[in-house]
Amino acid sequence: MKRSDRPVPLLAAVAAAAVAVMAMAFVGGASGITPPAGNPPLGAALSEEDRLALEAPPVQRGAPPAPVDSAVDGTDPEAVGRAYLRLAHSITAEDRGRTHLRATKYAAPGTAPNAVGVVVLDPPPPGSLRTAAVTALELVAADPGGQRRGYRAEVGTATGPPGGSVVVDLATRYVVLAHQPDGRWLVAADSPATPDLPAAED
Repeated sequence: MKRSDRPVPLLAAVAAAAVAVMAMAFVGGASGITPPAGNPPLGAALSEEDRLALEAPPVQRGAPPAPVDSAVDGTDPEAVGRAYLRLAHSITAEDRGRTHLRATKYAAPGTAPNAVGVVVLDPPPPGSLRTAAVTALELVAADPGGQRRGYRAEVGTATGPPGGSVVVDLATRYVVLAHQPDGRWLVAADSPATPDLPAAED
């Protein structure tokens, strides 16, 4: 089904679900809510023991990130969100089997986007690159205190060899940005859109 053909009520339901998830992140970040004893903290990454229990292959940590782009205004949440998404979702074939940390300078300390980086599940084939660009960014939620903002982003990617033909794809991401004491905005969460539920038949 083409994007433009999706039923409006279904899109509204998907957006509402994503906003609810971001609202949980707002509440948890603002109030310091912790899960019941014995459960991992909200948004925690899998521990090494968890990975072994799931028989997941080991993931190596990528190279240190480059400094932030001086042209990106850290006090502008949209500029930071765009810079983060562009770097986080640009992937090389060499990222296979490891996380990459290219966007971590735009992520809040202690969060998964900063501490873990991006786990590369679908790297491009050898000799190819995947380059990301943010084609749309829309504010969908904000906490009353103005310390957290949630955005819906459309991220376009082009995958292929340098100078060759590419495969273009478009995906929806949701990012939460947190206001820092020094006035900067940094990404606190990055997640894909909630998958569409099957539409009811007439």
